[in-house]
Amino acid sequence: MHRSCLFFILSISGCLLHAQHSDTLRFRSAAFGEERELVVHLPEFHRYAAPEVRMPVIIVLDGQHEWFIDPVLNDIRSLQYTHAVPQAIVVTVPHTDRVAECAPDSIGQVDMPLLRMLAEELPVLLQPYHPGDYRVLVGHSFSASFALYAYLKQPEAFDAVIALSPLHLMNEALPQVVGSLKDRSNDHVLLALGGAERLKDGGHYARVEPTIRALGPDPVPGRFIYQEYPSAGHTSLPIIAFPELTSTLFSPYALRDSLAPVDDNYELREPPPPPEVLLQQVVHTLGFSGSVIPWDVAEINGLASRLWSSGHEEQVRAVYERAVELYPVLYEFHWSLGESLLEVDRHAAMRSLNKALELLDTEEADLPQRMELRAAIEALMR
Repeated sequence: MHRSCLFFILSISGCLLHAQHSDTLRFRSAAFGEERELVVHLPEFHRYAAPEVRMPVIIVLDGQHEWFIDPVLNDIRSLQYTHAVPQAIVVTVPHTDRVAECAPDSIGQVDMPLLRMLAEELPVLLQPYHPGDYRVLVGHSFSASFALYAYLKQPEAFDAVIALSPLHLMNEALPQVVGSLKDRSNDHVLLALGGAERLKDGGHYARVEPTIRALGPDPVPGRFIYQEYPSAGHTSLPIIAFPELTSTLFSPYALRDSLAPVDDNYELREPPPPPEVLLQQVVHTLGFSGSVIPWDVAEINGLASRLWSSGHEEQVRAVYERAVELYPVLYEFHWSLGESLLEVDRHAAMRSLNKALELLDTEEADLPQRMELRAAIEALMR
């Protein structure tokens, strides 16, 4: 196999290549009987993915508050970069009257327009983005209370809730939330309160913490997660708590890239299984809380790099053959596949390398290093 500077070049180009993209969806909501707006934020590799790559959905309420939404979006991006959170479709939901939209008259209220919009209309709007079926609902204060209400009323619509300083109807809602979690073994609710002092989160803390304490210690182990942040005020709580709670929720994902482990010299500790067995093992790692989180670009490159460094070329080819199926317009994978084929099937290698050149021109026309990357690929083809 040719030992080119491929991984070095890609480590540079990857920082420049991929940008987040967002779509503002304006539509007439039957639930509200009026025009509404949602913003869909797509992760960096979504545009390269085949329809079978179905990413989880994170729905963030209070989308009208930039002070809340901007840190949350930045947290998600940062956690994705460190592989603590998967590539996900993030939907921010602005409110026109957050109290009216998020505060039911009672926990027994059967329906609310916002709930219908999220449970019935949003899935249809997201269909062009081929979303996965794992959905997280995030809210703060009034919208946190609504998120817990929504989970109780439509548990099949939401797999996890992150509730930051809820208050409204918590005496009734929280015992029911615990009961629902006990019946639904894959669901999670993560709840945070700020400091008990009046100038922190004292108003909410004083009313909600006794209800949580009455639930008993760890009422649903590992799936009802309550955290206190004594230094956090009511409005600073999302900035402090959200990244930790989100990382906690997705910790099984963060730990799953464990195939083909290496030693301190970056050599495999033991030989890998045959390619078809290795890919089956990959599939088995993708399960998450009753759903699936797809194999992402960083995981693919990481596994291929570990295999390549120890000379397991057949497994490398199998990894990249699957990679180009999952991300068919990402030039990097066609390049890597072509390079891995050079010494075993030059015709197939040329086909893959030509595809990489084509995609550089069609998908990455504005990439600053495009000509340098083309030159590196063309050098392999000589």
